[in-house]
Amino acid sequence: MAQTSMKERSELQRKALWTALIAVSAILILFPVFWMVTMMVKPTDVMFSRPTEWFFVPTLDHFTYVIEKNFHHHLLTSLFLGSISTLLVVIIGTPAAYAFARFDMRGRDDLFLFVLASRMAPPVCLVIPYYLIFARMDLLDTFVGLTLAYMTFNLSFYIWVLRSFCRDLPVELEDAARLEGWSRPQVFLRVILPLLRNGIVATAVLCFIFAWNEFLFAFMLGGKSVTTLPVAIPTLITTQGVRWGEMAVVGMVALAPVLIAVFFLQRHIVRGLTMGAVKG
Repeated sequence: MAQTSMKERSELQRKALWTALIAVSAILILFPVFWMVTMMVKPTDVMFSRPTEWFFVPTLDHFTYVIEKNFHHHLLTSLFLGSISTLLVVIIGTPAAYAFARFDMRGRDDLFLFVLASRMAPPVCLVIPYYLIFARMDLLDTFVGLTLAYMTFNLSFYIWVLRSFCRDLPVELEDAARLEGWSRPQVFLRVILPLLRNGIVATAVLCFIFAWNEFLFAFMLGGKSVTTLPVAIPTLITTQGVRWGEMAVVGMVALAPVLIAVFFLQRHIVRGLTMGAVKG
């Protein structure tokens, strides 16, 4: 009985220690978010006062300025470009990843290396050729042009990651379906896609985040008629100084879509990542 009581006490102490460590880690991670939330409603004259004023009269002036400067339009632009480019990447990249994983085509490894090379190249090496090509095709500062640009750096990543999912799927399932008389497209739609659902969702969320945070392509290939949120944020750095309250508002707004997507799709993301999406 005494040994059992000591084991239970030791187990409770261990759990309490891990709980405390997790709580401290959560506080350290969430404190910058809490600080940004306070800056959203903190008056400018007390924002950097020393010592820090924790009690103040909230203000909505920062929200008013952000709305007057049409930052909500930039938010919708980023949402549209990120969503459309990610959707096109999924439509094009899923069959391509399956083909790389299953078909023994001529020059497959060389072609796959070319796909990877387009992702490994620094964006600054690609944006100038894109600018010259888009200028000749009248695609500068257009939704079509930026969507194509976003697809180029996300498509290679999507194919590379999803290919590992396809290679982990048992070939016997496809062979059994073929023996039942199903065609290759039917096998892909009815057997492969349901099994790849978690991997597709996890990889698509990562592609959306990459497109959502992208700055260089949006700045060089857009920036006037089509302005994304990352491009619009530097306008808050004015000759009078940085508008920290407005930047906090825009920062929290930029964080919201990613948090919402991860919250509703976390089950698929966790399953996808644990199935081998990050394997070589």
